[in-house]
Amino acid sequence: MTMLRVLGVLLLAAIAAFPAGPAAAQDVVIGVAAPMTGNLAQIGKQFAEGAQLAADEVNARGGIKGKKVVIRVEDDKGDPKDAATVAQKFASDDAILAVLGHYSSSACFAAIPIYTRARLATITPSASHTDLTKQGGKYMFRMWSPISVYVPDLAQYTVKKLGKKNIGVVYVQNDWGIQTKDYFVKELEKLGARVAALEVVYDKDTDFKAQLTKVKAANPDALAILTYYTTGALVTLQARNLGITAPLVGTGTLYEDKFIELAGKGNAEGLAVNTEFNADDPAPVVKNFVAMYQKLHPNEKPEPYHATTYDAARIMLGAIEKAGTDRDAIRDAIAATKTFAGVTGTFSFNDQREREAKDQVYLLVKDGKWTFIGRQTY
Repeated sequence: MTMLRVLGVLLLAAIAAFPAGPAAAQDVVIGVAAPMTGNLAQIGKQFAEGAQLAADEVNARGGIKGKKVVIRVEDDKGDPKDAATVAQKFASDDAILAVLGHYSSSACFAAIPIYTRARLATITPSASHTDLTKQGGKYMFRMWSPISVYVPDLAQYTVKKLGKKNIGVVYVQNDWGIQTKDYFVKELEKLGARVAALEVVYDKDTDFKAQLTKVKAANPDALAILTYYTTGALVTLQARNLGITAPLVGTGTLYEDKFIELAGKGNAEGLAVNTEFNADDPAPVVKNFVAMYQKLHPNEKPEPYHATTYDAARIMLGAIEKAGTDRDAIRDAIAATKTFAGVTGTFSFNDQREREAKDQVYLLVKDGKWTFIGRQTY
Protein backbone atom coordinates (compact mmCIF):
# COMPACT_ATOMS: atom_id res chain seq x y z
CA MET A 1 0.00 0.00 0.00
CA THR A 2 1.41 3.40 -0.97
CA MET A 3 1.96 6.13 1.63
CA LEU A 4 -0.79 8.20 -0.01
CA ARG A 5 -3.28 5.34 0.36
CA VAL A 6 -2.21 4.80 3.98
CA LEU A 7 -2.84 8.46 4.76
CA GLY A 8 -6.20 8.24 3.02
CA VAL A 9 -7.23 5.24 5.10
CA LEU A 10 -6.17 6.97 8.33
CA LEU A 11 -8.11 10.13 7.44
CA LEU A 12 -11.25 8.14 6.61
CA ALA A 13 -10.91 6.29 9.92
CA ALA A 14 -10.66 9.57 11.81
CA ILE A 15 -13.73 10.95 10.09
CA ALA A 16 -15.66 7.74 10.75
CA ALA A 17 -14.74 7.84 14.42
CA PHE A 18 -16.06 11.37 14.86
CA PRO A 19 -18.76 11.97 12.22
CA ALA A 20 -19.71 15.54 11.44
CA GLY A 21 -22.88 14.95 9.51
CA PRO A 22 -25.66 17.50 9.16
CA ALA A 23 -27.53 18.30 12.35
CA ALA A 24 -31.28 18.59 12.53
CA ALA A 25 -32.67 22.10 12.87
CA GLN A 26 -33.74 21.41 16.43
CA ASP A 27 -30.28 20.19 17.55
CA VAL A 28 -27.87 22.06 19.83
CA VAL A 29 -24.60 22.02 17.86
CA ILE A 30 -21.17 22.57 19.41
CA GLY A 31 -18.01 22.77 17.29
CA VAL A 32 -14.76 21.04 18.28
CA ALA A 33 -11.60 22.33 16.58
CA ALA A 34 -8.59 20.09 17.15
CA PRO A 35 -5.72 18.26 15.43
CA MET A 36 -7.39 15.04 14.29
CA THR A 37 -4.56 14.09 11.94
CA GLY A 38 -0.80 14.60 11.98
CA ASN A 39 1.64 14.31 14.85
CA LEU A 40 -0.83 15.74 17.39
CA ALA A 41 -3.76 13.50 16.47
CA GLN A 42 -3.79 11.91 19.92
CA ILE A 43 -4.73 15.34 21.31
CA GLY A 44 -7.64 15.71 18.91
CA LYS A 45 -8.94 12.31 19.92
CA GLN A 46 -9.06 13.47 23.54
CA PHE A 47 -10.88 16.68 22.61
CA ALA A 48 -13.51 14.82 20.60
CA GLU A 49 -14.04 12.08 23.16
CA GLY A 50 -14.18 14.50 26.10
CA ALA A 51 -16.77 16.67 24.36
CA GLN A 52 -18.82 13.64 23.37
CA LEU A 53 -18.85 12.38 26.97
CA ALA A 54 -20.44 15.64 28.07
CA ALA A 55 -22.93 15.60 25.18
CA ASP A 56 -23.93 12.00 25.92
CA GLU A 57 -24.46 12.88 29.57
CA VAL A 58 -26.82 15.73 28.67
CA ASN A 59 -28.61 13.72 25.99
CA ALA A 60 -29.21 10.87 28.43
CA ARG A 61 -31.19 13.37 30.53
CA GLY A 62 -33.30 14.40 27.56
CA GLY A 63 -31.00 16.99 25.99
CA ILE A 64 -31.34 20.75 26.42
CA LYS A 65 -35.02 21.64 26.60
CA GLY A 66 -35.74 18.55 24.52
CA LYS A 67 -33.06 19.28 21.91
CA LYS A 68 -30.27 16.80 21.22
CA VAL A 69 -26.67 17.96 21.70
CA VAL A 70 -24.52 17.27 18.62
CA ILE A 71 -20.72 17.56 18.55
CA ARG A 72 -19.27 18.58 15.18
CA VAL A 73 -15.52 17.94 14.89
CA GLU A 74 -13.20 19.69 12.42
CA ASP A 75 -9.50 18.94 11.90
CA ASP A 76 -7.21 21.98 12.29
CA LYS A 77 -4.07 19.78 12.17
CA GLY A 78 -2.63 21.90 14.97
CA ASP A 79 -1.63 24.44 12.32
CA PRO A 80 -2.56 28.14 12.51
CA LYS A 81 -3.54 28.32 8.82
CA ASP A 82 -5.86 25.34 9.11
CA ALA A 83 -7.16 26.71 12.41
CA ALA A 84 -8.23 29.90 10.65
CA THR A 85 -10.00 27.85 7.97
CA VAL A 86 -11.86 25.80 10.57
CA ALA A 87 -12.77 28.94 12.52
CA GLN A 88 -14.24 30.52 9.38
CA LYS A 89 -16.27 27.37 8.72
CA PHE A 90 -17.71 27.37 12.22
CA ALA A 91 -18.23 31.16 12.33
CA SER A 92 -20.24 31.18 9.09
CA ASP A 93 -22.50 28.32 10.17
CA ASP A 94 -25.44 29.68 12.20
CA ALA A 95 -26.07 26.22 13.64
CA ILE A 96 -22.80 26.36 15.61
CA LEU A 97 -23.57 27.95 18.97
CA ALA A 98 -20.08 27.82 20.53
CA VAL A 99 -16.68 26.18 19.96
CA LEU A 100 -14.30 23.99 21.98
CA GLY A 101 -10.75 24.59 20.72
CA HIS A 102 -8.07 25.00 19.63
CA TYR A 103 -5.16 22.98 21.05
CA SER A 104 -2.15 25.27 20.65
CA SER A 105 -1.81 28.93 21.49
CA SER A 106 -0.68 29.68 17.92
CA ALA A 107 -3.83 28.06 16.50
CA CYS A 108 -5.98 30.02 18.96
CA PHE A 109 -4.31 33.31 18.02
CA ALA A 110 -5.09 32.62 14.35
CA ALA A 111 -8.74 31.79 15.05
CA ILE A 112 -9.62 34.43 17.65
CA PRO A 113 -10.30 37.37 15.28
CA ILE A 114 -12.68 35.22 13.24
CA TYR A 115 -14.64 34.04 16.27
CA THR A 116 -14.77 37.57 17.65
CA ARG A 117 -16.28 38.99 14.46
CA ALA A 118 -18.88 36.21 14.52
CA ARG A 119 -19.56 36.72 18.27
CA LEU A 120 -18.85 33.02 18.79
CA ALA A 121 -17.78 32.00 22.30
CA THR A 122 -14.76 29.70 22.35
CA ILE A 123 -13.24 27.74 25.22
CA THR A 124 -9.79 26.26 24.73
CA PRO A 125 -9.24 23.16 26.87
CA SER A 126 -5.45 23.40 26.55
CA ALA A 127 -3.83 26.61 25.27
CA SER A 128 -2.00 28.56 27.97
CA HIS A 129 -0.18 31.58 26.51
CA THR A 130 -0.63 34.46 28.96
CA ASP A 131 -1.71 36.91 26.24
CA LEU A 132 -4.38 34.62 24.81
CA THR A 133 -7.40 36.05 26.60
CA LYS A 134 -5.91 39.50 27.19
CA GLN A 135 -5.48 40.16 23.47
CA GLY A 136 -8.13 37.82 22.18
CA GLY A 137 -11.28 39.83 22.66
CA LYS A 138 -14.10 38.89 24.99
CA TYR A 139 -15.12 35.65 23.26
CA MET A 140 -12.08 33.49 24.16
CA PHE A 141 -12.02 31.54 27.44
CA ARG A 142 -9.27 29.33 28.81
CA MET A 143 -9.46 26.19 30.97
CA TRP A 144 -5.75 25.45 31.45
CA SER A 145 -3.66 27.34 33.99
CA PRO A 146 -1.53 29.97 32.22
CA ILE A 147 2.16 29.55 31.46
CA SER A 148 2.89 32.13 34.16
CA VAL A 149 1.61 29.62 36.76
CA TYR A 150 2.73 26.13 35.77
CA VAL A 151 6.10 26.88 34.15
CA PRO A 152 7.67 28.67 37.17
CA ASP A 153 6.22 25.85 39.26
CA LEU A 154 8.14 23.32 37.13
CA ALA A 155 11.34 25.35 37.46
CA GLN A 156 10.95 25.36 41.24
CA TYR A 157 10.40 21.60 41.22
CA THR A 158 13.60 21.17 39.21
CA VAL A 159 15.70 23.27 41.57
CA LYS A 160 14.06 22.73 44.95
CA LYS A 161 12.84 19.14 44.70
CA LEU A 162 15.48 17.66 42.42
CA GLY A 163 18.30 19.89 43.60
CA LYS A 164 19.51 20.73 40.08
CA LYS A 165 21.42 23.93 39.40
CA ASN A 166 22.91 23.56 35.91
CA ILE A 167 20.04 22.98 33.49
CA GLY A 168 19.90 22.48 29.75
CA VAL A 169 16.77 23.74 28.00
CA VAL A 170 15.31 22.63 24.66
CA TYR A 171 12.19 24.50 23.51
CA VAL A 172 9.94 24.56 20.47
CA GLN A 173 9.81 27.63 18.22
CA ASN A 174 6.20 28.81 18.46
CA ASP A 175 4.12 31.18 20.60
CA TRP A 176 3.76 28.68 23.42
CA GLY A 177 7.35 27.43 23.33
CA ILE A 178 8.94 30.87 23.35
CA GLN A 179 6.92 32.10 26.31
CA THR A 180 7.38 28.81 28.16
CA LYS A 181 11.14 29.09 27.71
CA ASP A 182 11.14 32.69 28.90
CA TYR A 183 9.23 31.95 32.10
CA PHE A 184 11.28 28.82 32.82
CA VAL A 185 14.64 30.55 32.36
CA LYS A 186 13.55 33.58 34.36
CA GLU A 187 12.47 31.41 37.28
CA LEU A 188 15.67 29.35 37.17
CA GLU A 189 17.75 32.51 37.38
CA LYS A 190 15.62 33.82 40.23
CA LEU A 191 16.34 30.59 42.12
CA GLY A 192 20.09 30.91 41.57
CA ALA A 193 20.29 28.13 38.97
CA ARG A 194 22.22 28.38 35.71
CA VAL A 195 21.05 27.74 32.16
CA ALA A 196 23.81 25.50 30.83
CA ALA A 197 22.51 25.41 27.25
CA LEU A 198 19.50 26.90 25.48
CA GLU A 199 18.52 25.28 22.19
CA VAL A 200 15.52 25.79 19.91
CA VAL A 201 13.83 23.08 17.81
CA TYR A 202 11.06 23.14 15.23
CA ASP A 203 8.01 20.94 15.59
CA LYS A 204 8.13 19.53 12.05
CA ASP A 205 11.82 18.61 12.24
CA THR A 206 13.00 15.14 13.22
CA ASP A 207 16.80 15.45 13.55
CA PHE A 208 18.03 17.34 16.61
CA LYS A 209 21.60 16.08 16.73
CA ALA A 210 23.14 19.54 16.24
CA GLN A 211 21.22 21.08 19.15
CA LEU A 212 21.77 18.11 21.44
CA THR A 213 25.49 17.97 20.70
CA LYS A 214 25.71 21.51 22.12
CA VAL A 215 23.64 20.46 25.14
CA LYS A 216 25.96 17.51 25.78
CA ALA A 217 29.03 19.75 25.63
CA ALA A 218 27.50 21.94 28.36
CA ASN A 219 27.21 18.90 30.68
CA PRO A 220 23.91 19.86 32.37
CA ASP A 221 22.72 18.12 35.52
CA ALA A 222 19.13 18.20 34.21
CA LEU A 223 17.48 18.67 30.81
CA ALA A 224 14.16 20.49 30.41
CA ILE A 225 12.18 19.56 27.30
CA LEU A 226 9.66 22.28 26.50
CA THR A 227 7.98 20.90 23.37
CA TYR A 228 4.93 18.92 22.31
CA TYR A 229 4.98 15.17 22.84
CA THR A 230 6.10 13.90 19.42
CA THR A 231 9.02 16.30 19.16
CA GLY A 232 9.84 15.77 22.82
CA ALA A 233 10.00 12.01 22.33
CA LEU A 234 12.48 12.39 19.48
CA VAL A 235 14.57 14.82 21.55
CA THR A 236 14.60 12.30 24.40
CA LEU A 237 15.56 9.38 22.16
CA GLN A 238 18.34 11.31 20.42
CA ALA A 239 19.64 12.79 23.68
CA ARG A 240 20.02 9.32 25.19
CA ASN A 241 21.61 8.02 21.99
CA LEU A 242 24.19 10.82 22.23
CA GLY A 243 25.01 9.81 25.78
CA ILE A 244 23.15 12.58 27.62
CA THR A 245 22.21 10.90 30.90
CA ALA A 246 20.89 13.93 32.83
CA PRO A 247 17.44 13.62 34.47
CA LEU A 248 14.58 14.99 32.39
CA VAL A 249 11.78 17.42 33.25
CA GLY A 250 9.01 18.81 31.07
CA THR A 251 5.55 20.30 30.90
CA GLY A 252 2.31 18.38 30.59
CA THR A 253 2.57 18.66 26.79
CA LEU A 254 4.76 15.52 27.03
CA TYR A 255 2.19 13.59 29.04
CA GLU A 256 1.01 11.06 26.47
CA ASP A 257 1.54 7.30 26.38
CA LYS A 258 2.72 7.82 22.82
CA PHE A 259 5.61 9.90 24.17
CA ILE A 260 7.00 6.95 26.14
CA GLU A 261 6.55 4.65 23.13
CA LEU A 262 8.28 6.99 20.68
CA ALA A 263 11.11 7.81 23.10
CA GLY A 264 12.13 4.16 23.14
CA LYS A 265 12.41 1.61 25.89
CA GLY A 266 13.86 3.06 29.08
CA ASN A 267 14.80 6.43 27.59
CA ALA A 268 12.02 8.40 29.31
CA GLU A 269 12.55 6.71 32.68
CA GLY A 270 12.57 9.24 35.51
CA LEU A 271 11.07 12.09 33.47
CA ALA A 272 9.00 14.40 35.68
CA VAL A 273 6.18 16.60 34.32
CA ASN A 274 3.45 18.77 35.78
CA THR A 275 -0.07 18.83 34.40
CA GLU A 276 -3.72 19.49 35.30
CA PHE A 277 -5.12 15.96 35.52
CA ASN A 278 -4.09 12.34 35.99
CA ALA A 279 -6.42 9.35 36.09
CA ASP A 280 -4.57 7.86 39.09
CA ASP A 281 -5.29 10.89 41.26
CA PRO A 282 -7.16 9.48 44.30
CA ALA A 283 -9.62 12.40 44.45
CA PRO A 284 -13.23 11.05 44.36
CA VAL A 285 -14.24 13.31 41.48
CA VAL A 286 -11.38 11.90 39.40
CA LYS A 287 -12.30 8.31 40.27
CA ASN A 288 -15.91 8.95 39.21
CA PHE A 289 -14.80 10.45 35.90
CA VAL A 290 -12.48 7.52 35.19
CA ALA A 291 -15.32 5.06 35.86
CA MET A 292 -17.63 6.96 33.50
CA TYR A 293 -14.97 7.08 30.77
CA GLN A 294 -14.20 3.39 31.07
CA LYS A 295 -17.82 2.42 30.49
CA LEU A 296 -17.30 3.58 26.92
CA HIS A 297 -13.58 2.81 26.64
CA PRO A 298 -12.83 -0.33 28.68
CA ASN A 299 -9.22 -0.88 29.76
CA GLU A 300 -8.27 2.69 28.83
CA LYS A 301 -7.60 5.66 31.09
CA PRO A 302 -8.72 9.20 30.34
CA GLU A 303 -5.95 11.71 29.69
CA PRO A 304 -5.75 15.42 30.59
CA TYR A 305 -7.59 16.83 27.58
CA HIS A 306 -10.40 14.32 28.01
CA ALA A 307 -10.98 15.93 31.40
CA THR A 308 -10.49 19.59 30.48
CA THR A 309 -12.62 19.27 27.33
CA TYR A 310 -15.33 17.47 29.28
CA ASP A 311 -15.33 20.26 31.88
CA ALA A 312 -15.36 22.94 29.16
CA ALA A 313 -18.23 21.25 27.35
CA ARG A 314 -20.28 21.00 30.54
CA ILE A 315 -19.74 24.71 31.22
CA MET A 316 -20.69 25.54 27.64
CA LEU A 317 -23.81 23.37 27.60
CA GLY A 318 -24.90 24.77 30.96
CA ALA A 319 -24.58 28.27 29.51
CA ILE A 320 -26.70 27.32 26.49
CA GLU A 321 -29.35 25.84 28.77
CA LYS A 322 -29.53 29.17 30.63
CA ALA A 323 -29.11 31.57 27.72
CA GLY A 324 -30.77 29.89 24.75
CA THR A 325 -29.32 30.02 21.25
CA ASP A 326 -28.17 33.65 20.99
CA ARG A 327 -24.38 33.66 20.64
CA ASP A 328 -23.83 36.80 22.73
CA ALA A 329 -26.09 35.53 25.49
CA ILE A 330 -24.17 32.25 25.53
CA ARG A 331 -20.90 34.14 25.80
CA ASP A 332 -22.23 36.16 28.75
CA ALA A 333 -23.46 33.05 30.52
CA ILE A 334 -20.04 31.39 30.18
CA ALA A 335 -18.34 34.52 31.54
CA ALA A 336 -20.65 34.41 34.56
CA THR A 337 -19.44 30.91 35.54
CA LYS A 338 -18.60 30.78 39.25
CA THR A 339 -17.57 27.85 41.47
CA PHE A 340 -18.37 25.25 38.83
CA ALA A 341 -17.43 21.82 40.19
CA GLY A 342 -15.38 20.16 37.48
CA VAL A 343 -13.26 17.05 37.18
CA THR A 344 -10.09 19.14 37.13
CA GLY A 345 -11.08 21.44 39.98
CA THR A 346 -13.51 24.20 40.84
CA PHE A 347 -13.91 26.80 38.11
CA SER A 348 -14.59 30.51 38.32
CA PHE A 349 -13.74 32.59 35.28
CA ASN A 350 -12.04 35.87 36.22
CA ASP A 351 -12.17 39.19 34.37
CA GLN A 352 -9.58 37.88 31.89
CA ARG A 353 -11.82 34.86 31.16
CA GLU A 354 -9.32 32.47 32.71
CA ARG A 355 -10.04 29.83 35.30
CA GLU A 356 -8.54 30.39 38.71
CA ALA A 357 -5.12 28.76 38.98
CA LYS A 358 -4.94 25.32 40.56
CA ASP A 359 -2.28 23.15 42.18
CA GLN A 360 -0.25 21.18 39.68
CA VAL A 361 -0.36 17.40 39.39
CA TYR A 362 3.13 15.88 39.17
CA LEU A 363 3.88 12.66 37.29
CA LEU A 364 6.99 10.54 36.92
CA VAL A 365 7.82 7.94 34.27
CA LYS A 366 8.49 4.86 36.40
CA ASP A 367 8.97 1.35 35.03
CA GLY A 368 7.89 2.63 31.64
CA LYS A 369 4.58 4.09 32.83
CA TRP A 370 3.25 7.46 33.93
CA THR A 371 3.00 7.42 37.73
CA PHE A 372 1.10 9.90 39.88
CA ILE A 373 3.45 11.33 42.54
CA GLY A 374 1.37 14.10 44.04
CA ARG A 375 -0.43 17.42 43.78
CA GLN A 376 1.65 20.38 44.81
CA THR A 377 2.58 23.99 44.16
CA TYR A 378 6.06 25.34 44.92
